[in-house]
Amino acid sequence: MRSARRPTLKRQSGFTLIETLVVLAVVGILVLITVPAFLGMLNRYKLTGTSREVVSLLQAARMEAIKFNAPSQVNYDSTSNTFIAFVDLDRDNALSASDRILAGNVRIPAKVEFWGPGDGAANGVNAIDGWDDAPARLGPIFSPDGSADRVGAFRFKDTSNNFLEVRIETPATGRIAMRKYDRDDLVFYLNGEDNHKWVWY
Repeated sequence: MRSARRPTLKRQSGFTLIETLVVLAVVGILVLITVPAFLGMLNRYKLTGTSREVVSLLQAARMEAIKFNAPSQVNYDSTSNTFIAFVDLDRDNALSASDRILAGNVRIPAKVEFWGPGDGAANGVNAIDGWDDAPARLGPIFSPDGSADRVGAFRFKDTSNNFLEVRIETPATGRIAMRKYDRDDLVFYLNGEDNHKWVWY
């Protein structure tokens, strides 16, 4: 005679409540650690991206001045928060209907401001260095030979108080450089200049 066997109960696979809570706690800790770093990285990319776009706009204005054998300008328009470049075909030193507006104007995005060190707010006196002393002009003029009228810079800030400037440092050649502000030395440096590596906050 066969003895009656008890049916065996199969254990179902899955997570217990404690295991699930441990996994959620670990994921939460990782999110708390990585989100601020990720947001800081996004702000840095916006700041450097905006600065590079302004560098490209300045380079395009310089090339157009050579191409059309007429002066070109890059100006900041505070009402639209945009950098505008044009070739001054009628040579009246102002944007008018007969002038050629370049494509690729640069609008300052959210989380980036037109702001220089020492300013109390955006669009302060330090946001433009060297190009804001002429009436109705807030930027450089490039001559048909590719030179710029003077040394000067546009300056930008992100939400972590990192400052970058786009500077024409050699007017005779129209050389454009991007520099970062060093909070300790209170000076803008190229990355690696005088052993100064850019430090982000």
